[in-house]
Amino acid sequence: MNPAITSEPRGGSADSFVENSPFLLENEREYRLWRARKLEFRENSDAGAVFELDRNRCFPQGALARQIQHLQAYNFVLFESSDVLEKQDFLDINQKFGLYSPDSNPGADADAVTSLRVVAEADELSRYIPYTNRALNWHTDGYYNPAGRQISAFALYCVTQAEKGGGNFFFDHEMMYLLIRDSDPELMEALMCPDLMEVPANIQGNRIVRAQESGPVFSIGPDNGVLHMRYTSRPRNILWKSDKLSQRALKLIREILMDGDAVIDIRLNDRQGVICNNILHGRRAFHDHAVGASRLYYRARYYQHISLDHFTGMNGAA
Repeated sequence: MNPAITSEPRGGSADSFVENSPFLLENEREYRLWRARKLEFRENSDAGAVFELDRNRCFPQGALARQIQHLQAYNFVLFESSDVLEKQDFLDINQKFGLYSPDSNPGADADAVTSLRVVAEADELSRYIPYTNRALNWHTDGYYNPAGRQISAFALYCVTQAEKGGGNFFFDHEMMYLLIRDSDPELMEALMCPDLMEVPANIQGNRIVRAQESGPVFSIGPDNGVLHMRYTSRPRNILWKSDKLSQRALKLIREILMDGDAVIDIRLNDRQGVICNNILHGRRAFHDHAVGASRLYYRARYYQHISLDHFTGMNGAA
């Protein structure tokens, strides 16, 4: 099983999961085995496959094997509902993937689901790009969160798409790891340094909205050995380690993203959603309908990774 698609270790100690992780640079054999499986999954999966929910808002059991392969290949799965989901329905579907404990960020509603829409300029949220119609550059969600509240997965659901634009683009963080490690393991070592990335405190007036946070770009989950990535392409409010090796590593990330070979473009239609581990992603600028409903997405962020064991347990054996 792909170690990045699991949330709880089954048997053995947490230390053993980390020691055997293919993402430890010294574990060359484990890495080669994982790499071969990863590329095989991607070769045999369609990145744009959409899985339809049945009338009970469940995934058909006949599709489970393909969904699991898709998750292992790309770290996300696309779904579509026959009618518009309420927020609780959206949360229930995410739970089928082992995703509980949604992160309640400042823009979220009481149920921890964020309604992403353009807000009025007078609204305090308008200072944040997700609540405008502007483009969002490459990032992982919650890269500014403290270590105890790292975002490991998130889900989006399109209630209403914009008239023009508004599509998303994705890049599997495991593929980013693979490409960098294959290119130069020394650069990957730099990307795992705990002081590589510093996010200054968010201070509004005299109030600290969020404290300063530092950490690596890539890290390995201490309880399960999975790969985690924290990254943003934004040039403001981010401080990077300035030594030559770190700068070379960051330059390689930018070059890989610009190259585009592994970038997946997806423009969700109304009633479509995506559930994923916290992969790299962004959003294109958009224009709303002149009359009628404006673009509305539901978003939920989670502290757990997707768990295939939980997924198959709730949906039947694949």
